[in-house]
Amino acid sequence: MISCFKGKFKVTSPRAYRYLFSNEFHPGLDLVALGTDKNIYAIADGKVDATPYEANGFGYYVRQLLPDGRRVYYGHMQAGSIVVKAGQSIKKGDKLGVMGNTGNSTGAHCHLELRIPGTSKTSLDICEFTGIPNKVGTYEADGSSLKCDLDTLVQHKVINSPEYWLNKAPTVKYLPELIHNMAEKLREG
Repeated sequence: MISCFKGKFKVTSPRAYRYLFSNEFHPGLDLVALGTDKNIYAIADGKVDATPYEANGFGYYVRQLLPDGRRVYYGHMQAGSIVVKAGQSIKKGDKLGVMGNTGNSTGAHCHLELRIPGTSKTSLDICEFTGIPNKVGTYEADGSSLKCDLDTLVQHKVINSPEYWLNKAPTVKYLPELIHNMAEKLREG
């Protein structure tokens, strides 16, 4: 498994349609570093294509050009943390910047996305490239173990489930019961 973080990290938003606040497709993975190292590292060899800022998009980000023309986006970096420059050759594992909360973001994370060659916004499956599961959960970057935080996975499934919203947006009292029932179903297979 290849990650832009070292050690434990959490997938907080998979590559999928988001139904909670809008019906939009999220073309990458949102990852959060869980250890003390919040640095973002290159996931492959290549060249830094650009390090722009988008107020209503990725905020401060690095766009990496892979040798085959595909592009990797590392979004929402902390202001002033980017340590690479456009045109610079980079190797897998090189530090690019620090996880942040810039641009169109609701919390500190790295939006990791893979796009086709050229200027199109058409994305490719970053999970196939990295081996990171396309599921909310907690994982190890070294690939030695894939640990999914069941509570996080269940909460994500609950919030995006029809039962959650069909029950008149459950009260705080109802939510733990729904999470428990769904966790039992997952454990049973």
